[in-house]
Amino acid sequence: MVRKFLPVFFLLCTSAVFSESPWGNSIQKGFESAKQDKKFIIVDVFADWCTYCLVLEKEIFPDPEVSRVLDSFVKVRLDGEEFPNLRKKYSIEGYPTILFLDGDGNYVTKISGLATKEDILGVSKRILQEPNIESYLKTELRRNVNSPDIHFRLGLLYFQNKEFEKAELQFTETIQKSKAASILKENAYFNLNLVKSIHGPKESAAKSWKEFLDLYPTSNRKITAKLYYGLTLKDAGESKLAKSILTEIKPQLTTETDKTMCNEALSEIERGF
Repeated sequence: MVRKFLPVFFLLCTSAVFSESPWGNSIQKGFESAKQDKKFIIVDVFADWCTYCLVLEKEIFPDPEVSRVLDSFVKVRLDGEEFPNLRKKYSIEGYPTILFLDGDGNYVTKISGLATKEDILGVSKRILQEPNIESYLKTELRRNVNSPDIHFRLGLLYFQNKEFEKAELQFTETIQKSKAASILKENAYFNLNLVKSIHGPKESAAKSWKEFLDLYPTSNRKITAKLYYGLTLKDAGESKLAKSILTEIKPQLTTETDKTMCNEALSEIERGF
């Protein structure tokens, strides 16, 4: 009788050992768990109509080797069609996309399209070897020293952490190593100017914003760039030109934060500050 039930018992144990732990469906709870447990997050961004998304969910993620590695992450599964802001923030252009983030929402890397078991294991294991996102990005940069994308991501990380000198260096490297007229180069230039607006001489920041507007006259960020150009001109003591620019763009501002900054600057100019 004992021998008769041993195979069944073995199969049940095997299933329990290799069963995949559940995926969450809240990115906010994912961030909270990642911070608390000091883990990275993996986000499976799918769509109901995506055939390969089902292959990932039903075949690749439950694979015993993949499942064991991914259990070291906080796992979240989201329908990308329901999260347009997430798609925009992390530049998700198709499904499936596998995002890797830290607990603060910082972008680590992603796998887009038809990810294989080997793709997922390779990226996941490299991330898990590092204690934090800065360490991971520095390791990746050593693997690809001329990558403008990695320099840019380091710049964003340092900017968020208010390490402005490091951020300025990384955004400058991005500009130097990016292709001419690339969107990455434009984004790096914009962020470099934000750093200069906060950290450094206002005259230099104003000059950089003027250069940005001359280089990218059709930029989607043109109005925001003009706002910061006006603000830095005001702080540099060029009140007349600042007032002209801020008055011009005031009706075009859309966010409450931008409107408040513009109104406060114009008010200070009127009062002679």
